[in-house]
Amino acid sequence: MKQLANKPLFLTAILAIPLWAVFGNFLVGVMVALFAAFFIAMCRSLYVLKQSQNSRQSKEDNTKP
Repeated sequence: MKQLANKPLFLTAILAIPLWAVFGNFLVGVMVALFAAFFIAMCRSLYVLKQSQNSRQSKEDNTKP
């Protein structure tokens, strides 16, 4: 999932087919897939950013006397 979260257009292509069947309309399926894929990518990026900030702060706390 980490690999797919970094590539939202690839995730869109994968999600478009099942969503096409669910909604019965290809364009609606692609639009929802695009929205979902970019939302997942955004959440993943925010998670990675928060993890890097936490690790940087813990390193700074360890270096202070």
